[in-house]
Amino acid sequence: MSIYWDVFKTSLKNNFVREFIYRSNTIALTIADMIWVVVEYAFFEVIYSNTMVINGWSKDQVFFFLGLFISSDSLFTTFFQRSFWTFPYMINQGDLDILLTKPVSPVFLATFRDINFTQIVNLFLGLYIIHHYGASAGFAGGIAWIGVAFWVLIGLLTQYLVRFFFVIWVFWIERGITVSRLYYQFYALANKPSGLYPKSVRYLIKTALPFAFMGSVPAEVLTGRGSSWNHLLVFGVLSAYALVVMQLWKRGLRRYQSASS
Repeated sequence: MSIYWDVFKTSLKNNFVREFIYRSNTIALTIADMIWVVVEYAFFEVIYSNTMVINGWSKDQVFFFLGLFISSDSLFTTFFQRSFWTFPYMINQGDLDILLTKPVSPVFLATFRDINFTQIVNLFLGLYIIHHYGASAGFAGGIAWIGVAFWVLIGLLTQYLVRFFFVIWVFWIERGITVSRLYYQFYALANKPSGLYPKSVRYLIKTALPFAFMGSVPAEVLTGRGSSWNHLLVFGVLSAYALVVMQLWKRGLRRYQSASS
């Protein structure tokens, strides 16, 4: 574990230096990310200016959901987004070779190598939204913030596994970037509460494409509206995803052609 910690610290330092070298780009990306949060917030403001409740979700509950979603999404974007975006090119160009020779997991190196610090601001915005709307949404506060941390990490893990599932097909499809981009078409299902969708879609985003674990399910549990089976559902679905992704990774390595082959 000490080796992994040293690698992580080195990656943090290198990426931090890069962000400061290109300060204008970093500032521009930070502003763009904040605008995205404002747009999401304004979207629900417009909707709830015309109604009080949508399928059991009040305005405060939806904004509480939004805070959870933004928090987990900001963590994923900070630590993994760029690495997953360049993953297909790394495989196609044979750049995975050098990672396979290192004394740590190549999965860790491949998905943790490019960190984006511009999204950290959104993490604090998300936590502020949770705090601001929590009480009126039914969130107990106090020690229940441990639950917030738990569910934000669950949202991070969910996005990591689903994103990995969509990008791993590059081992079999030469232009795997096409399948990778398909992820973002489904990702649009994550930034709305599950109650806004028909039952078939709600089932989909809690099983095959578990985007509900990023915001909807955590919001329901933390406000006392979720089923007691939610924890078991999350554990089962994410465990299945982890097993599938790891099996695909192992099979993909058998098909991988290095830059020297």
